[in-house]
Amino acid sequence: MLYYLMRKNEEITLAQFSPNGEMESFNRELLREHIDIAPFEVRSPKSSLIKWWNDRAVPVGQGGVREMLRKNGCTTPSEFLIRNLGLSLTDYYWIRPTDSDLTWEQVNLYDNDFGQNRFESSLFASSPAKSAQYSPNSSLQGQIEKTWAMIGGERYLVKGNHSDVSRESLNEVFASLIHKRQGYDNFTPYRLIHIKNKPYEYGCCSRQFTDERKELVSAYAVILTGKRRNDQSYKECLIETLGNNGMDTKQLRKDLDYEIMTDFLLSGYDRHLTNIALLRDADTLRFTRMAPIFDSGGCLYAGIAFPNSESELLRLRTAGFNRREEPLVKSVRDYGCVDLTRLPAVSELRALYAKDRRIDPYTIEHVGIVYEKKIDLCRELQLGRHIYAKISLNTPKIEHAEKQDEPKDFDDILMTVPEPEKHGSSGHGKRSS
Repeated sequence: MLYYLMRKNEEITLAQFSPNGEMESFNRELLREHIDIAPFEVRSPKSSLIKWWNDRAVPVGQGGVREMLRKNGCTTPSEFLIRNLGLSLTDYYWIRPTDSDLTWEQVNLYDNDFGQNRFESSLFASSPAKSAQYSPNSSLQGQIEKTWAMIGGERYLVKGNHSDVSRESLNEVFASLIHKRQGYDNFTPYRLIHIKNKPYEYGCCSRQFTDERKELVSAYAVILTGKRRNDQSYKECLIETLGNNGMDTKQLRKDLDYEIMTDFLLSGYDRHLTNIALLRDADTLRFTRMAPIFDSGGCLYAGIAFPNSESELLRLRTAGFNRREEPLVKSVRDYGCVDLTRLPAVSELRALYAKDRRIDPYTIEHVGIVYEKKIDLCRELQLGRHIYAKISLNTPKIEHAEKQDEPKDFDDILMTVPEPEKHGSSGHGKRSS
């Protein structure tokens, strides 16, 4: 089967696909001629167009994917991807059959209806219009069960949880509260949402932050194209590569420092290089800013054992730029980028966790312990102390939980009715959580 790989209405190359949707070959000369508009990571000799296509398909390990494939009569994610023309809600790449006159205006998912909501909720749109032929879920990344859905006329990414409790979703909402209180202007607000027929109490949702003018490029893709020196960290390679592509590195460094320090406060362990991303202008192809912070659910020891001591707390294993939290924190130039006086209280975190009746008191108590200890450690960093030189104290025990106070400025924590903004969608990205 022959298809043109397209960027909007521009042809990039001609590719041969197998019946099950895997790319087998492509015209290398055409790709070289159009490399400026090709997927960013394809510019690197470490990657290839075939790998890019195969990685684009929804991971088979993502929750509920096998059932989704079965319902759509597909045996592999690649088959589902090609049936949906490789369309995504994070960029402008798709494939067009050689015998077709389809246009981007007819198929793109930013303007046209789409189907395949994988969850049930009273907030979701009813059955999509008959013209909704394609699904963005065929290219949706990450291991946690999720779906794109229309809510109140807006495109939302709706996510579940890895277990029968709502911890990842609650963590997303608490991270949103931190950013909101800090007055930070570049984060993705998450809200809780009831999803039918699931063991957990809540999922969460966030409005799309990409659009016809803003596409998402992962830090992983950018680093692949960079020329990292042996003595250079992945973080510095990202900054240098983006600087060479005309991005404001001063703002980028501020955004990265802030993201690292708020992840530190939350003991975030899942900030891998596709959970760090950049926005690129659709027309100029210039990077504009880091994408709004997203996918913070992998934190506060959700799914992993709580630390028994401060030493364990400071030896948290992470993903992305480094495999441990320590070198990430040491790379930060401004520990004062987070105002500790404007952080949500420990009691607010526990009150949020108490919303899910399945979460046991031990967990509610201990998420507060690790969060409070991280605030103390952040304060020491801001005072110029070397916290990694003294990892010996036992984690403090709390005999009685504090009073559970509701967050006073977060009355929209639970989405009960659609509330689309008047100015329209602000855009959403490739999630890897």
